[in-house]
Amino acid sequence: MNNVVYITREGDSANSAAVPLRSDRYFKLSDNWYFITRERATLGPYDSKDLAQLAVADYIQFVNQASPAMIKLLATH
Repeated sequence: MNNVVYITREGDSANSAAVPLRSDRYFKLSDNWYFITRERATLGPYDSKDLAQLAVADYIQFVNQASPAMIKLLATH
């Protein structure tokens, strides 16, 4: 992860903070799989990448239904 490429998104001003180029959100550490959220939280461990992918779907569903207060809390961690 030392070679992170930064880009700006369409519509961002030149003064906006650069955003890391998206990469695979899944990674394996020892025998366990993890994923990284948009908020940069690492969630896991999961026994397989398939289970981590299912957990991402659950996480996205949770975030889509979360209250504004919960979203704010997630963004601060």
